[in-house]
Amino acid sequence: MGKNIPVISIVGVHNSGKTTFIENLIRILSEKGYKIGAIKHDPKGKAKTDTPGKDSYRMFSAGAKQVILASPKKITSYIREEDYDPSDIIKNYMTSGLNLIIIEGFKSYKGSDKFEVIRKEENRDLVLSEKDGLVGVITDYYEYPLRFDINKPEEFARYIEKHYINSEKHI
Repeated sequence: MGKNIPVISIVGVHNSGKTTFIENLIRILSEKGYKIGAIKHDPKGKAKTDTPGKDSYRMFSAGAKQVILASPKKITSYIREEDYDPSDIIKNYMTSGLNLIIIEGFKSYKGSDKFEVIRKEENRDLVLSEKDGLVGVITDYYEYPLRFDINKPEEFARYIEKHYINSEKHI
């Protein structure tokens, strides 16, 4: 990839609202014409990514290292990997021409700025700190030097546009 694509991580505990916030962020940025990549962490391997009995599922279950399912409007790749982190995924599997990559999860990954989602109803403290790469919080109550309203993803989108997508440090 010719250009250094900016990467941010959105982290938080289970059911904190990460996916909904990221979904809204992707929609806002995509409607502005940006090409957004996303990496979703599934630490327990519970996400259903293929349908049992279908050809791609059978090929992967038989032991294939990689199965690519090519459809008219999307390409899905199933890759058997044991030891990886987001930088491996970005380097080896993300398409070129992206303006931003959003990682959901991977709290311990050191290769990106992190923004933690924390809502009042969770009644907890932050999981991350500045030493973990925490830059700001996305919240409906929590006080932090850099905070974004979880109910106003367009504000966060403007921040990301200015500080990551159109920032000179990533060109």
